[in-house]
Amino acid sequence: MKDIASKLAVLMLIGVLVTSVGATPALADWDKTNYPAIQGSIPVGESSSFTQISLVDAMTAAEDAVPDSKAIYGKLSEINGFVVYKVVMMSDDKSYSKVLVDAGTGDELYVSDPITKHSYKNKRGQYNNQDKKHDKRMNDYFKGMTPEQIAEKKKQFKEMGDAWKSLSIQDRAAMIIHFMQMKMQWDSMSDEEKDAKKADMKKQWQEYLPLSPDQKKQKLEDYVKSLKN
Repeated sequence: MKDIASKLAVLMLIGVLVTSVGATPALADWDKTNYPAIQGSIPVGESSSFTQISLVDAMTAAEDAVPDSKAIYGKLSEINGFVVYKVVMMSDDKSYSKVLVDAGTGDELYVSDPITKHSYKNKRGQYNNQDKKHDKRMNDYFKGMTPEQIAEKKKQFKEMGDAWKSLSIQDRAAMIIHFMQMKMQWDSMSDEEKDAKKADMKKQWQEYLPLSPDQKKQKLEDYVKSLKN
């Protein structure tokens, strides 16, 4: 159980990493995009294997398509009856875009226009429950802190996000795949087990934040190495 707890602690870390690079709450709506009528090489249900195109390949293709951004998340999905990789990209100015990559050929099928936090809200023209939940979480987190403490925490979050983006595509892909596997364990736990693990995860996350930028990156690199052992 201790090993599962440590892995789940890093599962929580990926969620905070994505938050750190500024992709939420917009990231929560990334599956709701109305995509054009793309034509992929692998129809859903076809027996042909598509494993020759890995998540690393898809993230690499996405970064080639959007050269000023980093691939921060990706997964296999079904779009218009075809199997594709959906990859979320994030630029240094915190605008994000989505890239569809053919799961059979690795070809770029679609690149969305970049969206910033403000343009995201303006595009929808409303402040929905996802935004409210995100803002409430952040307000609760910073509650009772001085302006100086809040500024320091935000700096630490940014450093963690920068450390995540600085990893190689291979390391980012390895962690994403691992987190997906860990989430399956998380979903099978009871509420009591989840509460206990959340406490463990919170403690570990609090230990990560004060580290220097180099130490944060080293922690992530060490974790990827542990996955290969």
